[in-house]
Amino acid sequence: MKARNKFRKRSEFLYPHRVIKNNHFSKRDLRIIKDNISLNMTVIRLIVAILLMLVAFGMFLMMNLRTGWRQIEVYGVTSVVAHASSMLFCFISIILMVASYFVKKDKTSIILNRIAGLVLYLGVALQMFFGMYADCQMGFTSQSEALSASIIFLAALLVIQPAYWTEALILDLATTISTIGLAIYCSIAMGMTSLHYYIIIALAFPLCSYFIITLLFYAESQNYKEAVENERLTNKAYYDSLTLCKNRHALKMFLDENVPEWETSDDLNLLIAMFDIDNFKDYNDQFSHLAGDYCLKSITDAIRKAFPSPDLDFFRYGGEEFILFFELDNPMEARTVLEKARVAVEELNIEAPKEAPKKMVTISIGGSLIKEVEKFDFEKEIAKVDKYLYEAKNNGKDVACLDGKLI
Repeated sequence: MKARNKFRKRSEFLYPHRVIKNNHFSKRDLRIIKDNISLNMTVIRLIVAILLMLVAFGMFLMMNLRTGWRQIEVYGVTSVVAHASSMLFCFISIILMVASYFVKKDKTSIILNRIAGLVLYLGVALQMFFGMYADCQMGFTSQSEALSASIIFLAALLVIQPAYWTEALILDLATTISTIGLAIYCSIAMGMTSLHYYIIIALAFPLCSYFIITLLFYAESQNYKEAVENERLTNKAYYDSLTLCKNRHALKMFLDENVPEWETSDDLNLLIAMFDIDNFKDYNDQFSHLAGDYCLKSITDAIRKAFPSPDLDFFRYGGEEFILFFELDNPMEARTVLEKARVAVEELNIEAPKEAPKKMVTISIGGSLIKEVEKFDFEKEIAKVDKYLYEAKNNGKDVACLDGKLI
């Protein structure tokens, strides 16, 4: 029993469905993994397309040299079409993959890669189809060989496909059906003798595709799992778990990265804003700390919605104190930014505690606009912003104060 379990674990990479089940991957996870595989397979598909094109050209050249450039007379026009179609589709596939390499958008690149893969499969299927039909026309025969090879091919695919996923299933079945269909037709209509090499080619292609894709899927799934775990640990280290704002550790790193740029900037319009929630202690006392957590999360979500940006520099500085950094294009925007943040919270209409001057929860904001700085001292700057915040508090709350002036 232990030996069997050990073997199953070692051979897990051959069964994508088992990898999915064991790692509890969601549909979103699978989509990301498959997209990454599609991008990673560009080089492999490119090599395969080039090799197939060279093989098709080599066969075309060899058959012509053997017949004294009378391939059409000896093997029929269909044999030329077989090689030409393969070369054409491989060339189109190569063009698509090269184009995907220069496309900057990942989604477009993925679509081009998938189309290239489909064209590549189609080229192989057409080469087999026309090649067998050409042999059929020339009367190379063996009925029993064709039928038995077709049955073996179909049986092998029935074993392979359940472990595959939809895209590969559809593509390989196109090759499968065209091969088996033509094999049966040729064997019944004209009785072919040497169809076995077509079946070997048709069987080898999906088998190779299966092993390559399953290995890539296993490798990519492990990379994805590791990336997700690293992201989780990063979020835990640099983000506040309740509000999803960056924490003080992240603030230190942010300053280390940006201070040198601020100190050398000739056109700096840096707005540092600090806000806290008015009467928040009374809110917790009246509505419970659980409601207080919900209030904090709602307010931070409202701020993010008011300033939609994946790189919003938004930090939780203390219990209900938060810091924001804005690099403005125009210094006149500073007042508008502070007022926009204040209004965003006010419009939530969260019920305020009885002791609060207003019926809804509000925030007070202090802001400082820095236009130039030779040596940035965060402690000094934050003390200044904190002073402006308390000026806002002492002037009725639910107000913003920029550089000592109420807005």
